Amino acid sequence: MVAEVSPEPTPRPPRRKRRRLLILTLVVSLVANAFLLATRGGPRVGQWRSASARETYLAAYREVMAGMPAAQEWDVATSWGTVHATLFPGPEGSTKTPILLLPGWGAGIPMWRVLLPVLTRERPVYAVDALGDAGLSNQSVPLKAPDANAGWISEALTAIGAPPVHVVGHSFGGWLATDFALRHPEQTVSLSLFDPVQTFSSLKWEVYLLAIPASIPLLPQSWRDAALARIGGNEAIDHNDPLARMIDAGTKGYSSARDLPPRFTDTQLGSLGIPVYVAMAGNSSILSDPPDAVRRAEKLVPEVEASLWEGATHSLPLEEPEKAGAAVLDFMNRHERP
Repeated sequence: MVAEVSPEPTPRPPRRKRRRLLILTLVVSLVANAFLLATRGGPRVGQWRSASARETYLAAYREVMAGMPAAQEWDVATSWGTVHATLFPGPEGSTKTPILLLPGWGAGIPMWRVLLPVLTRERPVYAVDALGDAGLSNQSVPLKAPDANAGWISEALTAIGAPPVHVVGHSFGGWLATDFALRHPEQTVSLSLFDPVQTFSSLKWEVYLLAIPASIPLLPQSWRDAALARIGGNEAIDHNDPLARMIDAGTKGYSSARDLPPRFTDTQLGSLGIPVYVAMAGNSSILSDPPDAVRRAEKLVPEVEASLWEGATHSLPLEEPEKAGAAVLDFMNRHERP
């Protein structure tokens, strides 16, 4: 009798490669959002393209969150819709100022899964899903007023009783964080930015070209995969990773309604009255001139620590969470309010 041989399980990519594939997924999501927001017309609200698209997204979202630390959760009403917020506790008895995390477009709270454990070693951490984007927040009013984006963040923090916070933003979350700090300095202790978009540097023009096939859900999957390969060197989405599946599902299934924001002016950046930390990615596939962004930050922001992370990509807080987390924690420890 010949013994049956069980088929070998499909091997998972090595950890470093999985992380690289996830980073590519994040980049495609950002590119797709940038294209759609730059070309659509008129204010409206974000919405799911179908109930099944939302369920596919939520299944992956919940899978990622199940592997993250337990958190207190709220769904709070603001003038622009319901905001989903979480609080991940820090060390027991900690009296340090908490952190607020603002994610890149298409990423939501789950994007912080590798950085979060580093930050919560020292401080409690708030995180939110952005209005007008895929996630558990639900937009009901267009974000057309100049102060709308900062407004919903401020109202959400007030509703959950959060004190002034150290604000951290990545990608377009960096733009949100900067806008919030400018409009609500009373709620902002410091500002930390990882490769922020439309803040110190504009988007590359190639971003809009690459976005076209990636952002149209009716195109064949092979075309969408080809767009991803064009960005990432013939890599594909790692569907074994629930975060990559979540971001991909959000890019395909959610019609965003946030405007592509203008780059901050010299005057705006010069009016930042809080300590600012800036980490620009030397190999950013999104921003036009990272070295110039560092120079612009150093020239304009009154109190700033800006650096170029050589070799890092746009998703540097995912690539090097220990280094990124240690950098911002050190910055925060040196800039607490009395």
